[in-house]
Amino acid sequence: MAPAWSLLLALLLLSCNAICSLGCHQHHSHSLAKRRVLTLLRQLRRVSPSSCLQDRNDFAFPQEALGGSQLQKAQAISVLHEVTQHTFQLFSTEGSAAAWDESLLDKLRTALDQQLTDLQFCLRQEEGLPGAPLLNEDSSLAVRKYFHRLTLYLQEKRHSPCAWEVVRAEVMRAFSSSTNLQERFRRKD
Repeated sequence: MAPAWSLLLALLLLSCNAICSLGCHQHHSHSLAKRRVLTLLRQLRRVSPSSCLQDRNDFAFPQEALGGSQLQKAQAISVLHEVTQHTFQLFSTEGSAAAWDESLLDKLRTALDQQLTDLQFCLRQEEGLPGAPLLNEDSSLAVRKYFHRLTLYLQEKRHSPCAWEVVRAEVMRAFSSSTNLQERFRRKD
């Protein structure tokens, strides 16, 4: 009985070690969740982007917050978390509820919430490593200012359908850029 129990325990430990060694960023479900968010953002489109060309604006997405070669993995995950958190907040406003299909909006918020949960897990994993740097305040501030510019733009345009379309497309670009950063770290590992 003891050898069978020992074998079972050894197999359990080996499988746990194999799963845990993958790292949170390599789980297939994370990739699916990111694609799900981008798909839902695409599906939210209600106005033709070509009809909103006059409303376009350069919101100065802080690409340097995502692309710096000195960015460590823990910092990158923090920035990704910040982008996801602000995206969730933006699409949880009363103005967004008036602009979009409520069912799609609920699905988007659920997908973003799942992404936040996953990223928080990753952050805890990365921050537990020796020498893991804390969040770069400059990057965090740059992301916050970027989303503040989006919010001010919506207010300035009185949450018009075109303003929401411009913001939706902009958030898609930001979210896509941030997920590309995560993929870059995944490939390095």
